[in-house]
Amino acid sequence: MHATRAVRPPTVLARHLHKISSRTLFGLSFRGPAPKLPALSRLSQDDLFYPLSRSPIQTMRKRAEAVRSMAPCPVCLEAYEERRPVQFECPDCGWPTHSTEEHWKADKEHSKYCARLREVNEDEHDLRSGRDLHEFILPGQQDLEEAVSFANWDTYWYTRTHPSIDTERSRRHLSKLLTYPVTISGVLHEFSGLTMRNQRVTPEGARSLAALRSTLHQAPPRNEDEDERRKVRIFILGARAESSLPPHVWQQLPYLFPGCRFHLFFIGPQVSIPSNADPSGSMSESSSTLFEPQSMKPNLGSLRVRDQDVQYGVPSYTVAYSPTLTLTSLQSTYAAIYKHFGAMDPFQDVFFAFSPGFGFPSPVNPDVPQAASPTEWGPDLPVIIKSKCPLFVTGFSPTDVERDVRSLESSEGVSGEFDWIITPGVNPFGSEKWEVADFDPRVMVKVNWGIWGICGKRREVQGQYQVD
Repeated sequence: MHATRAVRPPTVLARHLHKISSRTLFGLSFRGPAPKLPALSRLSQDDLFYPLSRSPIQTMRKRAEAVRSMAPCPVCLEAYEERRPVQFECPDCGWPTHSTEEHWKADKEHSKYCARLREVNEDEHDLRSGRDLHEFILPGQQDLEEAVSFANWDTYWYTRTHPSIDTERSRRHLSKLLTYPVTISGVLHEFSGLTMRNQRVTPEGARSLAALRSTLHQAPPRNEDEDERRKVRIFILGARAESSLPPHVWQQLPYLFPGCRFHLFFIGPQVSIPSNADPSGSMSESSSTLFEPQSMKPNLGSLRVRDQDVQYGVPSYTVAYSPTLTLTSLQSTYAAIYKHFGAMDPFQDVFFAFSPGFGFPSPVNPDVPQAASPTEWGPDLPVIIKSKCPLFVTGFSPTDVERDVRSLESSEGVSGEFDWIITPGVNPFGSEKWEVADFDPRVMVKVNWGIWGICGKRREVQGQYQVD
């Protein structure tokens, strides 16, 4: 498929989002035989609120079942130290929130997050309402003479000639859809809003970004040798929802850098791979992936797909979506497969980790953060630091960002071995939509709220040399 045909009609994208809706930010999914239901008629914009268990949309009813199976009643926990599941649905927000109506009435804290839960309820019904989602009509190639502003969502959408975004709900939908590719663009582009002037980029960061931008901002290649020098590899570590985005959404990335060819690697145990894809000889119909993206026919007519023949020895899937974009999904940790990628080049290679949870306790050893745990990020981070390539990390709240940064101090091979590129702070292209945890509806976050970046420390060699 050629890059200029990467834009889908909004109704097609709406159906795609409907398919992936069961997979949440927290990696939880419940799959089972779906009952046969009558065809759903369109929901009007003034008819978007329903209690989840009585929603006309099946996926929303399944979401209610998931919450009732995992979430504890906050009153039972705090007042009686009992863990009882939520069964009563709040009539104001529509979510299962308490074990009984009496506990719902007694909980004075519920009003603090009830309005957010109702907003999420209506947003999710709107996505599945059947209306034409005009906000998901994405622009094509950016004209070389037209500059893009990366100050915030509003200026980005305007300078990228998106359709007019007239409502807050449309803003939330579109920011969630584009937060991953635009966060990457907003860091790497020469017109990034993260600069030394606002103290977000350090002097060492300016040098690292200048190396990448010297590759990214060039005229389109004239021959195959030039094309190889303009190849940029982006390694997205711990990928989850990122790997299930439609490829045409990721195509927004090369549209902003027309002189480059991108190869995106989605790496992590929860990466989404089609069950019928078997390029590595290790996938089968019984694959337990949380989401099964549609298999795509590779673009074999292009000279720019030679990487597709690489065998990684793990469940993997590669599609050459366009002459400028190739996507590879790998169900593995980075430490287990990094040797397949060859020598790393700070001019052409970069790492991103979206809400990786470095600072969360290890499930195996709760006293150790995942950044230092040998069963989680412990083996990966030292390898990334030694590559000297930039690593950019996002978090879903100030607390999450601080927790991840502090965890690096206890990680062997990382602590004291890196320089700052981007100081921790707000990401201007974080999602504006609240995400609700099925295990506790009181837990709500915004994807990619903050961002920071590091790279392996470069040490100057000093000494005296005698020339004969």
